[in-house]
Amino acid sequence: MTVTRRPRRLARVFTGAALAVGALLGAAAVPAAAADPTPEASVTYQETGSGTGVRVALTQAGSYLGQVEFDPAEQQLRVLDTMNDGDTFYVHVSSTQGGVEHNLGTYSASGSEAPVDSVVKDFDLPKGTPLDIEVYDDAELTDYIGGARGTGAAIA
Repeated sequence: MTVTRRPRRLARVFTGAALAVGALLGAAAVPAAAADPTPEASVTYQETGSGTGVRVALTQAGSYLGQVEFDPAEQQLRVLDTMNDGDTFYVHVSSTQGGVEHNLGTYSASGSEAPVDSVVKDFDLPKGTPLDIEVYDDAELTDYIGGARGTGAAIA
């Protein structure tokens, strides 16, 4: 009887090990989740003759992750990702003109092996247009980090 139980017990051990390896491989194939804890955003404004510029600096646990800048003179949005961590952040930009909100897009710096990844977006907006700049930790725009919106918006 001991002979018949040992092969069954061994089969159960191998089956359990195979399931555990399968679970590990399946977990490795899942895309990177949003950073935990959520990064912190420090927003600064700069009044210029042509509008209000905004800089959103992103840090996490004392490490500098990158920044988002809007330059009203150039009407440029710059997204800089300075952390080679396989993750990025997403910047959603919208404007309100005549009481109607306009989606101007979502931007992120690609995650390459470069020390700094960046993307620059040029806008052509009427002078004085308020811009809401929202920074998120996920592509679905559900994990809000910070930004400049509402009465604290950037102004083109």
